[in-house]
Amino acid sequence: MPTYAILGVTGSTGSSLLRYLHERPVKVNINLYARSAPKVESLHPYVKTAENIQSFVGDLSSADVLKNCLRNTDVIFSTVAQNSNEPGCSIAQRTAHSIVCALEALRKDEGPTFKCPILVFLTSASLNPTFSESTPRLLHWVLERGCYYIYEDLRKSIKYLKEQSWIPLITAEPPALIKDIPRGYELSQEEVMPGISYDDLARGMVQMAEEDGGHKWVGKGVGIKATGKVKMDYLPLIWYLVTGLVAYFSPAAWKLLQRAGLNP
Repeated sequence: MPTYAILGVTGSTGSSLLRYLHERPVKVNINLYARSAPKVESLHPYVKTAENIQSFVGDLSSADVLKNCLRNTDVIFSTVAQNSNEPGCSIAQRTAHSIVCALEALRKDEGPTFKCPILVFLTSASLNPTFSESTPRLLHWVLERGCYYIYEDLRKSIKYLKEQSWIPLITAEPPALIKDIPRGYELSQEEVMPGISYDDLARGMVQMAEEDGGHKWVGKGVGIKATGKVKMDYLPLIWYLVTGLVAYFSPAAWKLLQRAGLNP
């Protein structure tokens, strides 16, 4: 039975991935990496008794714990994400470097028998020129500034990962992520719709890793296109971009919003 690792399992994408892998008929071993075991178990009580799920507790600096989590895995799903346009954010870069360091240590330990797992790394459709060219100019301007620090962090992490040519990399590139029921999806390198549910994103990421034995999408950026009508809630998205624009134009004002608890 193959083994999949999920990094960032307490976030919305990681939680959707875990639920989908746990509930679908095709079973796999699942290694979870999170900072808090009680939080994982409160979100997913079945983790306590599921024989195919193993939890590893640590942060991005816990090198040995992460290495053990990734040992003998077939696929790594990296869903660690930054939720706000925080000036200087670097969580994507730190995640990428931690994954590479852990895999390098495993490669050194195992020598010629080492088989590198497929890495499915969560990014954004906005970073793909093919997807963003259909975005209205004004909206593109707003997105590039309202998510500036997040996008810069992601761009640098992707550049770094692509330099590691020995790692089979797939970048998952969804549009705006929405808390909604599954509406249907398809993988695309040509276009995406404005939004996609977390559950459909999770299903799409698994398909990327498994289709044609995991070879079809390696080395590619893959969009997840909604095929059903996603229920968009625009007010939180607007506020998200407003606070992001504040961070871009006035980091000091953004910090005041942060202290007041007004940032997303």
